[in-house]
Amino acid sequence: MLCILSKAPVVGEVKTRLIPALGETAATALYEQLLIGTLKTACASDISQVRLYCTPSTTHPFLQECARNFDIELFSQKGPELGVRMSQALSDSLCDFDYALVLGCDCPWLKVSDLNEAYTKLTEETEVVVGPAEDGGYYLLGLRSRQDHLFENMPWGKSNVLEETRDRLQCARIDWHEINEYPDIDLPEDLPAYNKMLLEFRTK
Repeated sequence: MLCILSKAPVVGEVKTRLIPALGETAATALYEQLLIGTLKTACASDISQVRLYCTPSTTHPFLQECARNFDIELFSQKGPELGVRMSQALSDSLCDFDYALVLGCDCPWLKVSDLNEAYTKLTEETEVVVGPAEDGGYYLLGLRSRQDHLFENMPWGKSNVLEETRDRLQCARIDWHEINEYPDIDLPEDLPAYNKMLLEFRTK
């Protein structure tokens, strides 16, 4: 099971750190583009079930259209902050599946092969899979069982989230695997690399 965390693309409320560089409308359009790209990658992978976990609700027309176009189910995110929402999505999925992955939609470099690698490792009974982000966080986390200690009192949004996650896994003597490291698209300084990637893709 793959859980993708998403927001309703309300102008002025998504990609807010990019608004000074792009403006509200362009930042919202970029967010929609990133979400669609993530869904395409997810649905092309070997992971059989994909769910879109939405906030603040599942009723936004764009999210409804995504559900129809990609034939996926929409669920509401639960919890006041990112760690709780991630943990809840994973816990809900682990009630019905032997493994679960949670993924944001800020990493356009993610490939189908990366998701397949994460899926394979989990099915081979690796306990945890991590997709490291260049900013010191992670863009993907996969589990075979609940790991509440990976979410409690975590410094979300800081540059040491990945380091802290590794430390906690090591202290708990939990086996984990890391897939490719990629940048996220969060800040104005992330845009040149993204634009370069788009240009390279169009010229292939």
